[in-house]
Amino acid sequence: MSRYAANAVTALRVLLTPLFAWSVARSDGGLTGWLAAALFVVIAASDFVDGRLARRLGAASHVGRLLDHLADIAFIMSALLAYAGRGVVPWWVPAAIGASFTVYVVDSWWGSGTRGLPALVGSRIGHAGGVLNYGLIGILVGNESMGLHLLSPSMMSGLYLLVPLYSGAAIATRLRRR
Repeated sequence: MSRYAANAVTALRVLLTPLFAWSVARSDGGLTGWLAAALFVVIAASDFVDGRLARRLGAASHVGRLLDHLADIAFIMSALLAYAGRGVVPWWVPAAIGASFTVYVVDSWWGSGTRGLPALVGSRIGHAGGVLNYGLIGILVGNESMGLHLLSPSMMSGLYLLVPLYSGAAIATRLRRR
């Protein structure tokens, strides 16, 4: 049973993602905003815990790592597209992340030299970008979904401008290796 515990934690993130996107799309600073915040905490915690749990239980696997990355991109893209749909986030923010993730998967696939599921090869800048993506979503939850508005629109614009910079840097590091 413990062999599947980490994958169950990852699956929880996948199952909660549509509910999170719904709560963002419907948030008005009230109950749905608090629901978005609670879901974000559970989803972020599941991302933090699943890999550590798999390694601790000796159950880390190629499939588990792939599921973790797919759960991450599904959550990040769903969240940012929900905010883009509300007119909060510019369209190019999720587009930059999608481009970076696509290059990551394609580069890993080509680099593995195998057919079938790619052995995803991470990078420090890509990992940092993923953490920053989660951070941006957390800020959006507080600022927009919960209606706290602690950061001004110009500060938020500055954060959005960082996304294509670190996403582009992640792409550049992969292309430079080729």
